[in-house]
Amino acid sequence: MQLRKANTSPRWAEALPTAGSYFVLTPTGSSPAHLYQQLWHSFHRLDDVGFVDPSDQSVIPFLSVADNILIDSPKNDIVRLRQFLFDNEYTELNTHDFLDKPASQLNETERFYVQLFRFLLLKRHYIITTNFLDNQGIATFRIFFNLLENVLQATDSHLIMVTSDHEMVDGQPAERLLSADLFTQQ
Repeated sequence: MQLRKANTSPRWAEALPTAGSYFVLTPTGSSPAHLYQQLWHSFHRLDDVGFVDPSDQSVIPFLSVADNILIDSPKNDIVRLRQFLFDNEYTELNTHDFLDKPASQLNETERFYVQLFRFLLLKRHYIITTNFLDNQGIATFRIFFNLLENVLQATDSHLIMVTSDHEMVDGQPAERLLSADLFTQQ
C-alpha cells in the first residue's frame, strides 16, 4: 500500500486560474526529462497530482484499453469514460474498437491517452506530462490540444506539459505559459 500525503494542492496550483492546458518551457541547459523527474520527486505523493509518461510501463499489455484506463476506478466509470471518448471529434479514439483493443497494440500517443484518461477518472486535477509531442509535429499537437481542452474543462483539470519545443508554445496565450521556476521553488 502506498502512503499518500494529505489532499492539499501544491502552491503552484494558484498560478493555474482555469482548467485547461498549460506549458512549461524548460530553461536553457535543462532537459524536459530532468524537470519532469524533479516534479515527480516533489509532487508524486499528492492525491491531486498525476504524472503521465508514455514510455512508462503502467499500461498493462494483456489488458484491454478500457481495463487499463479503469484500473483503480469504480467499474461504473465506464460511462464517464465513454462520454470522454465519444463526445469528441478525434475519430481515432471515439470508436468502441479503441476501448476493446489490447494494450499491447498501443502506440506512444495511445498509451498517453490511456494514462491521461485514467487520471481524469481518478479526479486528479493537476496532470503533468513530458514532452512526448515535441517530435510528432505541430499538426498532431493541434489535434491533441483540441481534443483535450473540452475534456479538461469538463473535469476541472489542468494538464501541464513540460517541453523544450518553442514551436509548440508559440501562439499560446501568455496565461497558459508557466515558468519552470514556479515549480522548482517549493
